[in-house]
Amino acid sequence: MVSWEPAMMATAIGSLPYTDPEEAVEVTLKHLRECPAWPQLPQRDFRENMYAQYSEGLPGVVVDSEKRKVYCDTSRDLLPEIEGVYRAYLDGDHSGFGISRDYAAGLYAFADRVKAEGKTYGVLKGQITGPISFGLTVLDENNRPILYNDALCDAMLKLLNLKARWMEAFLRETGRARQVLIFFDEPYLVSVGSALVAVSAEDVVDYIRQCTEGLTCLTGSHCCGNTDWTLLYRSGLDVVNFDAYQYMESMALYPGELAKFLQEGGALAWGLVPNNEGMKAETAESLAARFEEGVELLASRGVDRDLLRERAMITPACGLEGVNGTLAEKAYTLTENVVSLLRGGE
Repeated sequence: MVSWEPAMMATAIGSLPYTDPEEAVEVTLKHLRECPAWPQLPQRDFRENMYAQYSEGLPGVVVDSEKRKVYCDTSRDLLPEIEGVYRAYLDGDHSGFGISRDYAAGLYAFADRVKAEGKTYGVLKGQITGPISFGLTVLDENNRPILYNDALCDAMLKLLNLKARWMEAFLRETGRARQVLIFFDEPYLVSVGSALVAVSAEDVVDYIRQCTEGLTCLTGSHCCGNTDWTLLYRSGLDVVNFDAYQYMESMALYPGELAKFLQEGGALAWGLVPNNEGMKAETAESLAARFEEGVELLASRGVDRDLLRERAMITPACGLEGVNGTLAEKAYTLTENVVSLLRGGE
């Protein structure tokens, strides 16, 4: 883990409903003043969908924007492409595996803006789809997840690692970050352990560790549902982000492991702000009260209250691409205001 103080920073998962990258960046930097996340804009272009966005360079990949589908064509010889990924990985050369502007307009607009404005941020946050979610969602031409194809799975892990290394370097090159944080978003962790997903707990830990290998920045993961949180604690991550609005009880199932994670320098990012119409019924005060209720619940299971506050970040519960622009900005405003209240109204 990287030594750092989360200091109740406000950040976000990343996706927004806007189609104008400049508007998305404006809203982000207005409200997430210490740890802004570059905006993913899937409504602008299918290539900014969280699975298409990181698919460039994946052996056999086909991105069909018309059918809104990403898959790997394994009917052709993929060996040269797989070898290319391996070669770059072994050489530590991520230069050929970046994310192009067409796939991440928000990332480039974000970098241009922070360079131009001259402000230094405590943390700049980026995000990449995690290996379990990516590997279960991207299929081959026979609709079989590439997670179950040994050669493609290994290439995918190395590709995501190269993407993460590239993103860390890209954000550092802005010269405006004291620290960089890269999340590996894992919505499909909710299915691990079910009969629907044939992947072991040890594989989950190993795959995430492989994706973070060689990074010198902070790393984290987001899961917006109920999962075995110990998998993320064991993966060597600095931040674990959960939907604290709906799944507080699930976090309370692993108090000993959570306490150890926090004591060793980990941070818990509380997804307190609903990412749907439910936010209309909430205020910063009601959400701050929900945080305090969560602290008391976890403390009742043996987790230190002070440590829970010291090692906390605040976020929306999940991405915001599914709401309109007004509600998306409201979510960021609520996140910002909850942090202010929890810090004592600064």
